[in-house]
Amino acid sequence: MRICVVVVLVGAILGALAVVVCTRPVKVTAAAPQPVSYAQPSSSTSPQSLGTRPAEVAVDVQGEWSWALRELDTGAVVGGGTLRNTAESMIKIWLAVDYLAARESRIPADDEARVTRMIRVSDDRAAQTLYLRLGEDASITRMIRTCGLRDTLIHPHWWSKTTMSAADASLLGQCVARGPGLSPQWRSKLLDLMRSVAPTDAFGILEAPALAGRHPAVKNGWTRHGSWWTVNCLAIWDHWVLAVLAHYPDQGDGHRYGAEVCKTVAQQLFGRVDAGFAPE
Repeated sequence: MRICVVVVLVGAILGALAVVVCTRPVKVTAAAPQPVSYAQPSSSTSPQSLGTRPAEVAVDVQGEWSWALRELDTGAVVGGGTLRNTAESMIKIWLAVDYLAARESRIPADDEARVTRMIRVSDDRAAQTLYLRLGEDASITRMIRTCGLRDTLIHPHWWSKTTMSAADASLLGQCVARGPGLSPQWRSKLLDLMRSVAPTDAFGILEAPALAGRHPAVKNGWTRHGSWWTVNCLAIWDHWVLAVLAHYPDQGDGHRYGAEVCKTVAQQLFGRVDAGFAPE
């Protein structure tokens, strides 16, 4: 068992700075992706600027987890954990961005249907079609450069096995919500699709009671690799993007265990009025 306690320092600019303390870490053995591309570090907000009011987030995880909370307007980010996960279906939002960025106000009906299925019901075939058309690894390279990712690795010819940190996942969310390339029309369309994902895909962060009525735009990714599950949750709403990653041995309830980790992190961050995170 790995028990992690995240001490969050809350302030006026972003709202939090986190330090993670873990005991009895679980070692995970998995094949590493081939590091064919790696983005250079970008500038980050100074932790000293984020304030000093304390609060706690504690999640008892059978495995590993990490999270990152980013303020959309300033780009300031806080988080905890060191886990990097395969992106799985979470990366489909980039494939949508990369496809739509080069299009005018209209796209062919069959491609519109592909983008819709890829986001709403996480259609893998639709994603693969667009991935191939966009140049495979060239598309993922554009994601790293366009979104300023600094801890993301490409797995050759396999979009779902792109590996990224929670901080980079939050940058991907910021790229969808505020990044370059997309027209206002396409950005609005994509975020609307993310707000209307199928019920089977609508889990994790948006289930936190503290976010009731906020209607986050979400794109999750989840896959079982052998006896271990990979679950990623990404949500965008108001002026926030939150990413939570989990990697854990099968608990008997599939991706739901990871979904609860995502929900718990969101609830503990935004569920305290005195923590400065409560929605206005």
